[in-house]
Amino acid sequence: MIHFDIPGRKGPLFELASILPLASAFAVSFIFRIHPESHMLISTSFILAAAAVSMITGSFFRGALASLAGLAGMIYFFSLPLKSDSFPFFAFPFAVMLVNALIISRLVFSNRVKDRLFREKQEKADKLTEIGNELLSASGFPHIINLILEYVREFLNCSVIFYQTPPRSGIPGIIKSTAPGHKILMTSYHEKFIVQWVFDRKEKAGVGTDFCGRSSCTYLPLVSHNEIWGVLGIYREEQKPLEKTQLRFLNSIISQAAMAIERQHLSEVQQQIKMEAEKENMRANLLRAVSHDLRTPLTGIIGSSTTLLEHKDILSPEQHDKLLRNIHDDSNWLLHMVENLLSVTRIREEGSTVNKIAEPLEEVVSEAVMRIKKRYPDAVIQVRVPDEFLMVPMDATLIEQVLINLTENAIVHSESKKPTELYVDKEDDQVIFHIRDYGIGLMNGSVNDLSGEPDLPNFDSIFEGYSYKKNKSTDSSKGIGIGLSICKTIITAHGGTITAGNHKDGGAHFTFSLPLEGGTSYAL
Repeated sequence: MIHFDIPGRKGPLFELASILPLASAFAVSFIFRIHPESHMLISTSFILAAAAVSMITGSFFRGALASLAGLAGMIYFFSLPLKSDSFPFFAFPFAVMLVNALIISRLVFSNRVKDRLFREKQEKADKLTEIGNELLSASGFPHIINLILEYVREFLNCSVIFYQTPPRSGIPGIIKSTAPGHKILMTSYHEKFIVQWVFDRKEKAGVGTDFCGRSSCTYLPLVSHNEIWGVLGIYREEQKPLEKTQLRFLNSIISQAAMAIERQHLSEVQQQIKMEAEKENMRANLLRAVSHDLRTPLTGIIGSSTTLLEHKDILSPEQHDKLLRNIHDDSNWLLHMVENLLSVTRIREEGSTVNKIAEPLEEVVSEAVMRIKKRYPDAVIQVRVPDEFLMVPMDATLIEQVLINLTENAIVHSESKKPTELYVDKEDDQVIFHIRDYGIGLMNGSVNDLSGEPDLPNFDSIFEGYSYKKNKSTDSSKGIGIGLSICKTIITAHGGTITAGNHKDGGAHFTFSLPLEGGTSYAL
């Protein structure tokens, strides 16, 4: 943070330093007063002393006093009575010496003033550069607004308030006050009326402006490209108008702050557009998966029921039961798909977010495995969780649905009798879920015609509803696409990631991560 206060020149050491040159000149004059040619040395000593006092104090008044004191010293050490006949002969040289001392004092003082002004301008330029850099690196409206308030409060040593929206919106301003009583005054109904006026007209108002309105504060609008991005209020107990230099510096800060807020707004709008595009893409993938994965079981139900109705007299009992089992299996599969769709609908109804509550990791995994075992009693599932007791922020019902979808895919589509593995690891600030089978694995892609080498696998598309199993027909892989699309939707809503691939021992390997921090919600 930048410090705006400039150290003052005061204190006993400073007073001593301002007297020391003159005292030194008197000492030199006293020592050499008896020398016949000492008048040049004495006069030069007092002239230099006057210049030194001006240089040390930065005050022309003190330099002038030192010059007069030097003149008196020269008269004294030259032992010239004011009424003697020889005094007029020396009066003119003494007057010239006094004028020289005054001119030198004036020049020294002028140079000190110019140097101070230059340093102040340079310091302000450096501060503006630092403010601009910090605003440029700030992320989010709260961070930008807090920087603005801290800078202005420290610069003017005053209480400040910032309104990002007009008072009529009901959103209170953000206050940084130097005294408890200032907050009540700055949030009064009359002050809010002035703030609303500034928002409506995009003009400054309050103390020191054309529209004071008996306000106790000065209000400055943050305007960029003819859009107002907020109003900054300044309250000083003396209620004096801001000086021109202060106002120019404030306008520079406010201009940079307005551009920073506008840039943040545009960034958030762009991010929102990107999120909407991703959600639209996800909806399109989901609809494609639904149309693909629901058509197959519906076709099977219609075909089996039609056969039963039209050929029931010629069907054997075994054929009759087989058709009924097909209808039963396809109906259960449709029910499972409806449960998945309801999971996605639940996320949509909650505004594309999930409310996460810290849940015991072991209990969630155990519940998912129990539900899978009810559907597939003969399935062998090897489970491993960390020895550490972990509370993971999640929507337990949705994460169980993901575990069920991935594990069920491994059981049904791996074409292997080997156990399916479900294990969880903790890595830094997240937990990683692994579902691994030892079956035929995922489709690795096609062979490159030019090199004869296989293409690098691209398994991301399987979460968009595409088939991913080797040599699998459409009928035998029903439901896989929609299930994985829903898995990705749920994990993304939790702020995690999901991946797929083949492991070196053969078979598919799915992983997804959940962050350990944050019990609120993540947007899709």
